[in-house]
Amino acid sequence: MKKINIILEFSELIARDRTGKLNQLEKEKLEKWICSSERNQQLYRRIADYNNLSARNSLYESFDTQKAWNKVSKGLITKQRSRLIPLLIRYAAAIMIPVLIGVTAYWYLNGKTDKITHPISQITPGGSHAVLVLANGKNVSLSNDSTRNLVENDGTVIKNTIKELSYAEGPSKNRKKTLFNTLIVPRGGEYTLVLSDGTRVSVNSMSKLVFPVNFTGKTRELTLEGEACFEVAKDKSKPFIVSIKGLKVEVLGTIFNIKAYPDDNQSFTTLIEGKVKLNSGIQSSNVSFLEPDQQAVYDPSTTGIVIQKVDVKQVVQWTTGKYSFTNQPLDEIIKTLSRWYDFDYRFEDESLKKIRFEGGLNKYKSIDPILDILRETGKVKVSVTGKEVLFSKI
Repeated sequence: MKKINIILEFSELIARDRTGKLNQLEKEKLEKWICSSERNQQLYRRIADYNNLSARNSLYESFDTQKAWNKVSKGLITKQRSRLIPLLIRYAAAIMIPVLIGVTAYWYLNGKTDKITHPISQITPGGSHAVLVLANGKNVSLSNDSTRNLVENDGTVIKNTIKELSYAEGPSKNRKKTLFNTLIVPRGGEYTLVLSDGTRVSVNSMSKLVFPVNFTGKTRELTLEGEACFEVAKDKSKPFIVSIKGLKVEVLGTIFNIKAYPDDNQSFTTLIEGKVKLNSGIQSSNVSFLEPDQQAVYDPSTTGIVIQKVDVKQVVQWTTGKYSFTNQPLDEIIKTLSRWYDFDYRFEDESLKKIRFEGGLNKYKSIDPILDILRETGKVKVSVTGKEVLFSKI
């Protein structure tokens, strides 16, 4: 227990040192500990690298402490208990020192102390907002607190409940004309759509989805601009096809994510479950297939498709209220965040766009902690004026 208490003590000292909150006696104590071994020096240098704080915090959040403890503690009930306790303490120390220090530092840097170094920004998280364009051209505003039913010209009932738009089969099966609706999700918005076949679509910020009110033909086809995650209802007789700038993604029943914003040079199709076929639409022979945990990167300028293995959980975390970034350029990170938090941004120097960071945040909470972490790295200066963020050199 004494060993664990020492770990806790120095994890807080290092965290407080990185935020300038140590008094002279505490500084001397920490310096003595750092100089006492090469291992402590290496550990301190690692913790001082703010780029890794968010990653260590994510590690802590995903760590199943109860499961690990149950597994290790089984040996404590044996006759070898007296010899196992010192061994257990050593293993606990080896695991917990970097995790505890990283989490404590992350805690301090995310505004968990009374130190306020920057004013609170006016940038706020997004919410459930969208506009539905009916077949007759009428625009209907949707929000997370609105509940209402709409009826299309063919009798289809459209039910809007909190955060979700759902289509039900209309009374008539003999429809003479296929009607199309458009769901437009603005910057700072998201919405869930349940199509007439039961397919569930989570639509991200700054996205547009054009879809038939009811699927009446031999295929189920729709068009996407932006990002959406699809959980397709199985129907072997009707392939599900999503068209995105020059590319067709075809499935029978599967879960996948498509990111194809107009201002991005490439589109990304990521498969979580099932199997999909991709066709560039230029040549019928240019066909690729995706397996789970794979992502297809498509470049419209070359019609080339590159398939790579990815962490699909990270790709679709936006649907669960989180954003996670691993070794990504700053411009990609900020572009993603600006779509959700609805802010403008500028880089005073192009070189700043290429600086790589990693970390994550709850997208329903303030953006301020992640901006503070970017500042603390010492790699970029971050200034916020109203709803505009300026990135400049230190």
